[in-house]
Amino acid sequence: MSFLPTLLFLRPRPLLASDVAFGVLFGIFILALLVLIVIVLTWAIRRDKQGRAAWRQRQQDRNSAAGGDVPPPPRP
Repeated sequence: MSFLPTLLFLRPRPLLASDVAFGVLFGIFILALLVLIVIVLTWAIRRDKQGRAAWRQRQQDRNSAAGGDVPPPPRP
């Protein structure tokens, strides 16, 4: 018993307005999600670069101040 011949004679159902509206809204949702991901990744990478630069500067300050016995002042 095969359903293939039955499926060949089925006519496609008409495209409903609700299907089109869902497609449009879902597309907008996916686009907004991708934009949000890009914004978050850009922000995270920028903050990481700033943090690494500040850490490197603190390491250089600590190494240059290591010659004396006075520890560097605490940072606020």
